[in-house]
Amino acid sequence: MSNDMLFVESQPKENRWQKIWFIVVLLLLIVTCVIVYYFLFKEDLNFEDYKTVVDITTENGLGRLTLNEIIIDDNQILLNATFKPVKDLNFDHQIFFFPQVFVNGKEFTVRNGGQTIQQSDKSYTIYSSVKLSELPEDKILNLDIRYNDWNGEKKIDEPWEFQVEASQERLQEDKKVFPVEKKVKLLDGQEITIEKVVSTPISTTIYFLSENSLLNKALHFKIQSATGESWPFNVAYPLNEEYTKWGVRIDALYLTGKSYELIPIAANGSELGSAIKIGD
Repeated sequence: MSNDMLFVESQPKENRWQKIWFIVVLLLLIVTCVIVYYFLFKEDLNFEDYKTVVDITTENGLGRLTLNEIIIDDNQILLNATFKPVKDLNFDHQIFFFPQVFVNGKEFTVRNGGQTIQQSDKSYTIYSSVKLSELPEDKILNLDIRYNDWNGEKKIDEPWEFQVEASQERLQEDKKVFPVEKKVKLLDGQEITIEKVVSTPISTTIYFLSENSLLNKALHFKIQSATGESWPFNVAYPLNEEYTKWGVRIDALYLTGKSYELIPIAANGSELGSAIKIGD
């Protein structure tokens, strides 16, 4: 499946509302990426146990790209790279490289977003968030990372490539899975099945299934703790080409308590049925 920007461009021209919605989702994902990288790479939060330091540099006619580090999360890979363009290359913070990632020889990518931040006249930091339909259960993952896409507009003739081994053993130990398996009826009559909630020290994701590919796109969720603290989940993304498997994620949230309430919310702000208890 294609990345966010290509995903927008692939929509039929006649379906303008569909295209507008995908553009809105893209903008929200970019904002989310800014938050992700602020928390995961800039703040003094302890994610060292989940990072793989790479520090490998490759070079082509466009410049030098150094892959600094990788974080493996639940069905998500975060990458931090530094780009030093060649002299006279027309490059700025509005240009982004979409990486293609193969895990153990297979591609699971369903969303690909990120941000470019200018550090100096000759250096840019490129953050990437690659969301996946699934991840193999192996403790060590073999990653083939190819920065081969220029801003979602054209392919890079000589892509920067990296082969990296990354561990997800500690993440698997710390991951918490809350089974749900509850059906919820939407305002338009469609029915979804909330499968589970998966929480790691890096993010929390709600996984659900829809009956049809034309899911009510205004569906939101809220998770609430026993003390009344709550977190909104607002932007769902498809996990398959049929648009029947979905995920909605919030970053920098780790559910460490024993029980919570999961509340589906319609576009008008009304709750869809009773709160669903998750956990013990």
